[in-house]
This record gives sequence, C-alpha cells and structure tokens, in this order.
Amino acid sequence: MRKLLFMLGLCLAGAGAAGSNALASDYGFRLHNRAAGYTINGFYTYQHGRWSNNWLSGRLRTGDVADMDWYSNEGNCVVPFRVSWDGYGADDFKLDWCKGVSNIYMKDKGFSWD
Repeated sequence: MRKLLFMLGLCLAGAGAAGSNALASDYGFRLHNRAAGYTINGFYTYQHGRWSNNWLSGRLRTGDVADMDWYSNEGNCVVPFRVSWDGYGADDFKLDWCKGVSNIYMKDKGFSWD
C-alpha cells in the first residue's frame, strides 16, 4: 500500500510540473500581448551576430500569452529581442535578462516587464 501511495505521489508531482512549464524553469518567462488590435507573429533574440529563429509556434492576438524559456543561463545578460506584428513589421528592444524577467508585456508603444 505504501508503495502504491508513493507511486501515485510521484505521478501527481510529475503532472503538476508538466502543467506549468514556464514557471517550473529558472529561465522561463511569459510573453503577453497587450497591444490593442495587433497580433504578434514573431519573437526573436539576437546573439552571436544573428537573429534567432522565431520562438513562437503560432500567433498571439490581443490578450494572449505564450510561455517561453531560454533553457540556459549562459551568454550576455543584455540580449536584444525583436517582436514582429501582422501588418506592421517588427520592433527591436533590449532587456537585461539577468534581472529575473518573469513577464514581458508588449503594448501599443513599447513594452514593460516584471
């Protein structure tokens, strides 16, 4: 009986961790689209002299949130990032990622973070 309860506990712990990927990682964050009427179609980072592939697998409409993760703490703290929008183009920003970024809020003009 103890073995069964132990196994059940492990399964529940694993299920809880799988349900909150961005929050389980030390390097995870959430991208929030708070721009009125604009859809985000791309998120890119600039490292080693080039832009990354798109981090997003889909589009973020106003009010949508995407879980993101660096999966590493290596590299520079200040890494530029680019956000592209349907029908608009792209904007480039800089952020000190070593300051414990949990959320990035894209707005009609600019962004904020916490």
